[in-house]
Amino acid sequence: MNQSSSEPSDLFRCDYAGDLRTLQRARRDVVGWLADHAADETTKERAALIVSELASNAVQASPGSSYRIEVSEVDSHLVSISVRNRPIEQLPPPREKWRPVGNLSLKEMSLRGRGLAIVDSLSEEVTIEYLDEELTVTAVLRTEREAAGA
Repeated sequence: MNQSSSEPSDLFRCDYAGDLRTLQRARRDVVGWLADHAADETTKERAALIVSELASNAVQASPGSSYRIEVSEVDSHLVSISVRNRPIEQLPPPREKWRPVGNLSLKEMSLRGRGLAIVDSLSEEVTIEYLDEELTVTAVLRTEREAAGA
């Protein structure tokens, strides 16, 4: 884990080895950061699932290559969770293939991208950016705070 102690506490940034065995630690790290920011249990559970889906996609797209997770508060009710990697060949499928829409059959639906449908359903917004061979998938998650003294 490479989190710099000089970074402000309102930003979590950590690099993980490109191996599915790192998913548990990545989830635990993000949930811990959210707990430090008084996020409620539902927010932490949703964030853990988002991290699992995005990080496993990153590992599958570039096995053995590290990936980075960044989490930051957008405002008092929103948190941004980003996963960055350098995919070898696979890029996420187009949004319209994440889940069945209209007359799209299951056969026409992409075999990949189902995790993105889960992330999309848990998030306020999902963006995908591919720049200089680096892919960043960001989910913006609505957060609720634990009651004071809880």
